[in-house]
Amino acid sequence: MSGIELQGVSRRFGSVAAVDDVWLDIADGEFLVLLGPSGCGKSTLLRMVAGLLPPTGGRVRLAGADITDVPPQGRDLAMVFQSYALYPHLSVARNLGFPLRARRWPRARIRAKVAEVAAQLDLVELLDRKPRELSGGQRQRVALGRALVRDPGAFLMDEPLSNLDAKLRAGTRAEISALHRRLGATMVYVTHDQVEAMTMATRIALLNAGKLEQVGTPAEVYDQPATTFAARFLGSPAMNLLDATVRAEGGGLTARAAEVSLDLGIEGELPEREVVLGVRPEHLRPAADAEAGIRALVTAVENLGHEEVAHCEVGASAICVRGPRPLDLRPGDRVALTADARHLHLFDPGSGRRLTWQSAPVAAGV
Repeated sequence: MSGIELQGVSRRFGSVAAVDDVWLDIADGEFLVLLGPSGCGKSTLLRMVAGLLPPTGGRVRLAGADITDVPPQGRDLAMVFQSYALYPHLSVARNLGFPLRARRWPRARIRAKVAEVAAQLDLVELLDRKPRELSGGQRQRVALGRALVRDPGAFLMDEPLSNLDAKLRAGTRAEISALHRRLGATMVYVTHDQVEAMTMATRIALLNAGKLEQVGTPAEVYDQPATTFAARFLGSPAMNLLDATVRAEGGGLTARAAEVSLDLGIEGELPEREVVLGVRPEHLRPAADAEAGIRALVTAVENLGHEEVAHCEVGASAICVRGPRPLDLRPGDRVALTADARHLHLFDPGSGRRLTWQSAPVAAGV
């Protein structure tokens, strides 16, 4: 298996920078998810790693060797596409063995390798079937198996579950994660689905408009978003963000806005400054003091079965509250909400970057 290094990789289409100066080290055996909205450059970046698209700047390295100018067939990589790309006239067994026949492996060795991979992916009973006779999940397993037979240095997966329904996606997510643990293989996985990223990744690389927004474990990216973009993108509902002012009051810092007064749990004095205040919906709870915290008007309540989400207005802004059902909130209720200081996040309103406080506010880097 092999690690992958992206050194200042860029790709321009005319005047548009689809990928802009990306530096990223993917460790040997890591499951890295490239996450972001449609058009952010994640598939373009994966295609440059695969050799399907040449970068207009930067270098790509695999296991320490520069492969920037190496053609796709010369790279020790296997790619799984969104469309499965199976040969409809070939059986599952012949689809699995196709990469090995292209490399002129002996027939006996091909049969042994196909049998080994079919057993790993629970495809043994399907080897004589054609792709049209398979379900979507089975087809995806065949596509994975065709990549697996090659024993590549790394696997590249471009939204492989997007054609499956919700139940099949959940099951196939678990299968891919189990496969990664069993093989210890390097996997780079592209998705716009945050559930896939949070449940499968050892690390997430979040992209926005061709640039890396944040890289970290799922817990780091969710619990300590580096920017307001990361705060909004991860989480359902997304993190609540409110314009506020930080003031020194009674020896500590307080965030204030229309209908908002929250103790930040930070001691010290500093000049008043504007911030964006963030708090996740699941961290909000009723406040004991009706005049403190966040004073909100409930506008709607969604019943999600195991939990509820209350949509509220705070002045001219909208926030959500998420918790176990029932929340005991109804449209028209006025409620005071609060959150522990450790769950409050502060961002710079100009750059969107996370702010941290020591003796003075400092914009944190990604």
